Amino acid sequence: MELTNFIALSVIVVAALGIGMGTMTWAYSGKGSISVLFKEPILNSPEFPDTDSGRKAAAYFQAGIEAYQSGKYRKAQDKFTSALAQISGLAEAYHNRGLIFANLRSDGEAVADLIRASELYQEQGNGSAIDSIKQNLAALKQRKLEREKQK
Repeated sequence: MELTNFIALSVIVVAALGIGMGTMTWAYSGKGSISVLFKEPILNSPEFPDTDSGRKAAAYFQAGIEAYQSGKYRKAQDKFTSALAQISGLAEAYHNRGLIFANLRSDGEAVADLIRASELYQEQGNGSAIDSIKQNLAALKQRKLEREKQK
């Protein structure tokens, strides 16, 4: 009888751990970690220099746009990060990556990238892009306030 109780208890513990780990995995990397606030990327393409780094950055940027539009936010994040590794001053890449972070519920990283994009837009004198970022930040703030109300 003791062996039967041990086996039954072991099965229950393993099932509980499996459910718990599955739930955590779903919340971290599955649909539970996504809250689409920004459905469309910024499609304005920056000027890329006619260099090897410029061509690579352009390819990564375009791949990021395509992944974003397909809802593959983690892949898009990686592509924009790769574009920024080639050319660090791409305001549009920071802007898109900020929107992606927001969709992945990483609001702190989203705000940091959106602020960096606004600084680069300011250097370019791109007022309409700065207005867009202000709207993005306001939407993030509104979502945060709604979450706090639900608690």
